[in-house]
Amino acid sequence: MASVAIVDSAASYRAGLAAALAAARHSPVAEADLAEAVVVTVHMPDACHLLDTLVEEGKVVVALLPDPSPASHAHALSHGVAGTAEWEADPAEIVRIVTDAIAGWCRLPGPVATALASEWPGAHLPRPDVTSDEVSWLVDLAAGKTVSRLADDSGFSERAMFRRLHELYTRLGVNGRAEAILAAERLGLLDA
Repeated sequence: MASVAIVDSAASYRAGLAAALAAARHSPVAEADLAEAVVVTVHMPDACHLLDTLVEEGKVVVALLPDPSPASHAHALSHGVAGTAEWEADPAEIVRIVTDAIAGWCRLPGPVATALASEWPGAHLPRPDVTSDEVSWLVDLAAGKTVSRLADDSGFSERAMFRRLHELYTRLGVNGRAEAILAAERLGLLDA
């Protein structure tokens, strides 16, 4: 397991959390400099600066939040912390969050994850309108067919085919053939 420091102004809180960490085979340490992971209570003065500093030093940081709102979690995550928990959470839950953060996972309450995902640009983009001809072009391109051959088979000039493919790529939100094939695969168009 890992060495973990706890930064909180309340000695009794630090002692209780240290006991829970020790029971989970982590090694509580007194100084953040000596720790691989640091648990920081964000209701302390200069908590944001401390989070930034610890993250820059390469520490695994878990922020304990006095405010359980999604905005509070998002704010802490914007500082680069590896996990967040409510300050009043059960010590065993905090230990699970610390353990997950050390393993590279970020554990969030469901409502917080939902709120963050709903704010993510492009989290759920509508499927672009793609005609059956365009799907067949994408299938042919994925199979290695050239644009010249595609144009001949479709009855277009090569220039017209390039223009039509460019319009298709724009609707797919991509910049070229390789990206279009990947996008088509993600959208399930190549299975049609």
